[in-house]
Amino acid sequence: MRIARQILITAAALLTLFPTAAADRATYLLERLSEGFRAMKSYEVRFEISAEDFSGNGSYTVDGDSYCLTLGDAEVFADATTRYEVDNRRREVTIVEVDRESRNLLNNPIRAFDFLDSQYTPTLVSEADGHAVVRLTPTTENSASAGTVEVTISTSTMRPESLDYDYDGERVTVRIVGIGSPQTPLRRFDPKQYDGYEMIDFR
Repeated sequence: MRIARQILITAAALLTLFPTAAADRATYLLERLSEGFRAMKSYEVRFEISAEDFSGNGSYTVDGDSYCLTLGDAEVFADATTRYEVDNRRREVTIVEVDRESRNLLNNPIRAFDFLDSQYTPTLVSEADGHAVVRLTPTTENSASAGTVEVTISTSTMRPESLDYDYDGERVTVRIVGIGSPQTPLRRFDPKQYDGYEMIDFR
């Protein structure tokens, strides 16, 4: 009986420790991931995106607190305060304030891999063969429209491999194709290049 009781106590202790260790590991992976991006003043990310009714290739370049993103016919330019969304097919430019709190790669690529705050609770889903999957669940204080996010990380480079967003059951997957130094200077919004476009200002 004494041995059986000791086994039960040990098992209970392990069940208590493993979730904590997994949470610590998830936090550590996210820390390393965000540190890598914060260490780069400017960088370029190429990606592929797929959803239920859309797929395409895109890229974005970050320089300080500004960025330029392209996806298909769409272009997005943003500085610290203002975001210009260019629809070249409709010949429209929508102007909005920058959502600094967003972690969605398409809404705020500067913080696409920065989950180190109280907006999300990280959980280590799996780790094997040099890849780790961390699930990020929004806290009750978080009104993020992206809902749950799963990020796959290479544990050898501590770089992201993919992001899976859950928009109320509709999944959007972003696969990271490449990360490196910008090949050209950051493009910034120039209204002269969009002469004749309708300007829709929601600021």
